[in-house]
Amino acid sequence: MTKYNELSGAIRFALLAGSLTLLATPAFAQQDEDDVEVLTAVQVTGSRIQSQAVTAASPVTEVSREDFQFAGTTRVEDLLNTFPQLAPSFDSFTVNPTTGFATADLRGLGTNRTLVLVNGHRLQPGGIRSQASDLNQIPAALVQRVDVLTGGASAVYGSDAVAGVVNFVLDTEFEGFSATAGYSAYQHNNDNEYIRGNADGTGGTRLLRRGFGFPDGDSGLDGVARHVDLAIGGRFADDAGHAMAWLTWRKNDELRQAARDYSSCALSANGRNCGGSSTAPVPNFFIFSSDGAIGGFANINPATGAFRRGVGELYNYAPINHYQRPDERYTFGGSIKYEVNQYFRPYVETMFTNTNTRVQIAESGTFFVNDLNLTCADPLIGNLCADLGISPTADLTIYVGKRNTEGGPRISAIESNSFRFVTGFDGDLNDRWYYNASYLYGRNSSNEANINDFLPSRVGDALLGCPAGSFSGCLPYNVFIPGGVTAEAAAALSGTGIRNGATELQVLNAFMSGDLGFGFASANEEPVTLVVGAEYRTNTYTVQSDANMASGNFTGLGGPRPSITGEIKVRELFMESNVPIIADAGMLSSLSLDLGYRYSDYDRAGSTNTYKLGAIADFGNFRVRGGYNRAIRAPNVGELFADQQLALFGGSDPCAGANPTFTAAQCANTGVSAAQYGNIQASPAAQYNQFVGGNLNLTPEQADTYTFGVVLTPIDRLQLSLDYYDIDIEETIRGIGAQTVLNFCGTTGDPFLCSKVRRRPGSGDLWLGSDPATAGFVENLTSNFGELRFRGIDLTAAYSMDVFGGVLSTSFVGTRFLEATTTPLPGVNDSATFDCKGLINTSCQQPEWRHTASLRFSRDFYTGQLRWRHVGSMDYIETSGNPGTTDLILVDNGNRLGSFNYIDLSGSFDFTQSINFTIGVNNILDKEPPMLGSTLTLNGNAPGGYDQLGRFFFTNVTFTY
Repeated sequence: MTKYNELSGAIRFALLAGSLTLLATPAFAQQDEDDVEVLTAVQVTGSRIQSQAVTAASPVTEVSREDFQFAGTTRVEDLLNTFPQLAPSFDSFTVNPTTGFATADLRGLGTNRTLVLVNGHRLQPGGIRSQASDLNQIPAALVQRVDVLTGGASAVYGSDAVAGVVNFVLDTEFEGFSATAGYSAYQHNNDNEYIRGNADGTGGTRLLRRGFGFPDGDSGLDGVARHVDLAIGGRFADDAGHAMAWLTWRKNDELRQAARDYSSCALSANGRNCGGSSTAPVPNFFIFSSDGAIGGFANINPATGAFRRGVGELYNYAPINHYQRPDERYTFGGSIKYEVNQYFRPYVETMFTNTNTRVQIAESGTFFVNDLNLTCADPLIGNLCADLGISPTADLTIYVGKRNTEGGPRISAIESNSFRFVTGFDGDLNDRWYYNASYLYGRNSSNEANINDFLPSRVGDALLGCPAGSFSGCLPYNVFIPGGVTAEAAAALSGTGIRNGATELQVLNAFMSGDLGFGFASANEEPVTLVVGAEYRTNTYTVQSDANMASGNFTGLGGPRPSITGEIKVRELFMESNVPIIADAGMLSSLSLDLGYRYSDYDRAGSTNTYKLGAIADFGNFRVRGGYNRAIRAPNVGELFADQQLALFGGSDPCAGANPTFTAAQCANTGVSAAQYGNIQASPAAQYNQFVGGNLNLTPEQADTYTFGVVLTPIDRLQLSLDYYDIDIEETIRGIGAQTVLNFCGTTGDPFLCSKVRRRPGSGDLWLGSDPATAGFVENLTSNFGELRFRGIDLTAAYSMDVFGGVLSTSFVGTRFLEATTTPLPGVNDSATFDCKGLINTSCQQPEWRHTASLRFSRDFYTGQLRWRHVGSMDYIETSGNPGTTDLILVDNGNRLGSFNYIDLSGSFDFTQSINFTIGVNNILDKEPPMLGSTLTLNGNAPGGYDQLGRFFFTNVTFTY
């Protein structure tokens, strides 16, 4: 019979010896000298089979507790995003838009294709802005390790495990008391020559600054974060029970883009000048006159008050935007387990998280939303018609772009409360069989206040001078004379929108695991092991928006935020089996098969089957592993139930401008008339309308994933692994992509695509207006359409040796992409297919190679670590295969974004057996992120995946006993 030990003795020993970690790493308990040490059965990520032999057919990369400690991590995503298997999202540095919380994205296949677990159980969705799991719920100080499993795992865990699984294993066996206090901050030397206009970018062009300012010199310490982590645990009832609890607090200060020179102005799409918005403090106008004298932009000369044609002042919205969002987070939780006897062991795990964050972006404005129907005789507009050469009898339609600099920035205040509760019991059925039954309840309740945005209904009244029937409290918003707007008039136009919502996850899971009592003679009759079980899950998602949010009645909202309510239920049966085939056959020590099957019946999406077939061959100094998985992702509540509405997408209209990219014939395919060709205005913000929404007819997308790898141990204490993965997803749940629809409608004239492009009557644009009945847009509804194929190789290495009286250890994790192909129009237009490997463009950001390597030396009371992070180069080539021409700056070798290397240094010191001090600096050389044109950036002129704010200093002090 397998013996299940409580892993406490070595934990206590490690704590008293002065562990370098916040919480000691569990080890197997030592028996009395006369006893024989018995290995504890374990369960690895990717399987429910309990075994003493820790093997896996799918490759699993482990992120250790020491990795968190020596990286100074208080946000788990900050460390995970440095690992090459995960696509960096840097949610703490995303502002517009943002989910308000951190997520995990394996291989860049999307957060909804990465399953997040905590101690092998699902983590519930995070909030009202996204149904991805919120990593903020996970206390970094309690993380014992993180297992990153590559390849599909739906046969084991169900839906969503298409790209793989990220399993956070918390230290639920902790004993003693631990308290940690930490402080971290950024520092940067603002000396960027290009942003000052002193150095050339690509092609010898200097930056046109437009008079915008920038910071200079040492930034000092900013973006400060503080944290306190407490943990306590111990055994009770003569060691039959164990309980532990934790409490953490973290607070991050805000940091605005004004604090860094490279983000101090919003670069234009071509990166050659400080761009900005035509919704400016001194307003711009978009005017149509009935006499045809004007159909475009005009502005006011602020010195004379005269109207003139063209765009005048652009507003630099960057400085006021957040670079790092401020947030404050509390977490607490614990676990308790008790062994009544070997047949019944109840357990409970709890987690609670409260997070408050405020997202600040530039001021609201009129944003050309309201159409003012006036005549040249109207005294409100003064000499506009005379100055612009318009007939005094002409009728006018005027759109106004006036920035609310009188009223201050827009704020989204988001509060999130997450609660997760897992309870169950396990035990031995007999000498060969083990069982586990559990219930999980996870809930997130969130509320969001959209503060200080303009209400279009009020804006229309105020722009017209508050005529009879205007809203109560209306004050004229006089944009037709310089300085005509007062702070009081601006305040009367602002409102606050409220959204509240909740997500719930419930999981009932029960399984039995054991051996069948027989095996093959070729495997020395080692028994076949089997897991059989059942699972029932419900996901609910409810968002309630007030009337203004639901209708999109804010000028800066970008579209409606309607209420959503939906529920998904699934019933599942599953099984796994490990089948030993060969044992002790010469060089081949063992060969076994890893099998699995799951039947899933969704109340909305129908039934589906997932399965896996893997094999592990052990040759002593090397093991060969490989497998095939059929994985699925079922549509979530938002994809099924979201209302259909207008929203914005960043991109371009190839038929806009005086010299359109498309020919007249191509533009005609998209609905442009001969008279409109060459006269359609481009969006100054490079944002266009798309019509998006849910689809109740969605079915699960299916993925075939293959992995094959070799694990080598050529010498003692050296381990190497090389793994190949191939993930092929069909019937993807997504929109085709508004830009893809627009581009390929123009180039091919395909009726299916061109039916999705609807230009605004008269003007032919795709960005003015917010009413689907009158605005132009590109239809981009969610559907089962498109394919993805991602292939690559993971390389890991670890080695340790005794040297200089201590231990020197090294580790290396690298990933090379072989393919990252998107097929948006399968069966419609194969030329739309593109491969993102090694490319950066409006659809791609996929370095061909990334790696993280570390060198660590430990001796006596101290440990030091040197870490090297590498992000490979990327070519700037459009998805069409043509070189990019306008969006990339500060590059080498023409259209190429060069590779980046970061060096980190940290150290840890045990002053006593109870006091540990850790200090470190990440990005020692203060490397800036690359600066790109606006269509290629995540935030602050930079893409994701790079250190955003310069050097990062951190320190922690830990007390244990």
